[in-house]
Amino acid sequence: FPPPQAASPAWPLLILAVYAPLALAVGRRDGLLPRAWIWPPLPQLLRRGAATLLMPAFGEELLFRGLLLPHPLAGLTPLAMLPWIALSIGLFVLYHPLAGRLWYRQGRRVFDDPRFLLQCSLLGLACALAYSVTGSLWWAVLIHWLAVFLWLEPLQGRLRLRAARSEEHTSELQSPCNLVCRLLLEK
Repeated sequence: FPPPQAASPAWPLLILAVYAPLALAVGRRDGLLPRAWIWPPLPQLLRRGAATLLMPAFGEELLFRGLLLPHPLAGLTPLAMLPWIALSIGLFVLYHPLAGRLWYRQGRRVFDDPRFLLQCSLLGLACALAYSVTGSLWWAVLIHWLAVFLWLEPLQGRLRLRAARSEEHTSELQSPCNLVCRLLLEK
């Protein structure tokens, strides 16, 4: 993983400058993102920030950009990179509903939401472009981390995940099968 070069910040910062306002505007318009930013206490921010840097930011970027996209030094033309970028974004988007069903069940309702999947598409594109123009996975990791960290913390995505988990738990308790079982056990 080559480190970000001193001369390379212009492109990823430009990508971030286009991506961030676009993602915020689309998310607010669709009702996925609130207008107010509410910052948790600093110790929580530091702990959660470190955790989100490792996963999902580093882990997902390693998989969806680092392993899937040809390195820029491979000599592919920008046009030849398009199918690889489309594959990377498509798998990145599909990964989230799959994760919600298999190992991160608390995220299922959020990860199935078309508004969230649109945000995944925008983030995937920003990260793929950052990697493709710099050759450094770290710019993609940084953009991914900023997006997830800001969504989970001041934009209250963590509360959305908790609400989805508690709604899922409540609906499980009130399912016909659970009600019948409860009635039988009470007698």
